[in-house]
Order: sequence, then structure tokens, then C-alpha cells
Amino acid sequence: MRVINFLAEKYYKIAYDTFFYIEDNQKAQKYISRALEIQPMHIKALRLKGNMLVMQDKIAQALEVWQKLYDIGEDDFEVTSKIAYCYAQKGNYEKALEFCEKSAMQVSLDESEKMYSLYRLKIDLLLDTKKPKSAYRLFKNALKMLSSNEAFELRSSYSFLNFYTNTVTSFKNIKRAF
Repeated sequence: MRVINFLAEKYYKIAYDTFFYIEDNQKAQKYISRALEIQPMHIKALRLKGNMLVMQDKIAQALEVWQKLYDIGEDDFEVTSKIAYCYAQKGNYEKALEFCEKSAMQVSLDESEKMYSLYRLKIDLLLDTKKPKSAYRLFKNALKMLSSNEAFELRSSYSFLNFYTNTVTSFKNIKRAF
């Protein structure tokens, strides 16, 4: 059972409003710090801090926050996908792929926007790890699973994958001819 600390909750809400509506990052960070001083495992404050750090491109610090949330049992889509993103930014593609898989377990088929972002990240990771065939298979599968708008966006972003597979197929045919 989680006990609500009303003062920590107050500071979190002020930080949230300050960050998203007033767009004053420094003040928002001060209020987040106050909330976390009072209640170090304030879940919403930790999530906000993680998002703020990602937006500020402080990836190593953001990863620590998201990993802390994961370690205390917060393993929903937001947490696992942010961990995957942070690992990808740090160049640890294998760990990023591992957390992409964990994120995929948290998404239902009717959550097209989440699926779209996850497919994009995973395709990028597969390309970064020099696995274009796997990326292409995922791309083809994604086109079937996504709504028409997201499928169009994905097709536009990765149109070169069709070119790649056609080139590979042509190259194989040329090799067979010899």
C-alpha cells in the first residue's frame, strides 16, 4: 500500500504545471527535487524527472531514473520504452532491443500510436545492429498491424527497405547465374 504524502504531491503538481504549461525547466526541477526529498520513491515525480531529463538530452541520468522505476516494479509501456530509448541513445543496442521486447508485451493491438513508436525504434535498432533482413520483416509486419495513417508514415520513413530487399534479391539472382 502506498501512502500519499500531500506535500510531495503538491510539489509534484507544481513541477508538472511549471514544466508543461509555463515551460520553466529550472523551476520545475526545483519542485521535483523538493518532492523527491520528501518522498524519494514518488512514482509520478520520478516519471516527470525521467521525461525532463530525456527532453534535456541527459540520457545517462534519465536512464538511471527509468531503471529505478523499473526496479521498483513499474514495468509499463512508458517505463520500458523509455529505457529502450535511453539504451539506444547510449549505443547499447542489444539492451535496447531487450527492452523493446518488454515494451511490446505492454501494448495492445488497439494502441496504434504506441505500436508505431515501438516499431520505429525497433526497426532503427535492427538497422543499427546490421540486421536489415530482420528490420525488413518487422517493417512488413508493422504495415499490416498499424492503422492506415501510421502505416503510411512508416512506409514513408522506411521506403529504402523495399529498395534494399529488391537489391539483395537481384544480387542473389546474379550470383546464381555464375
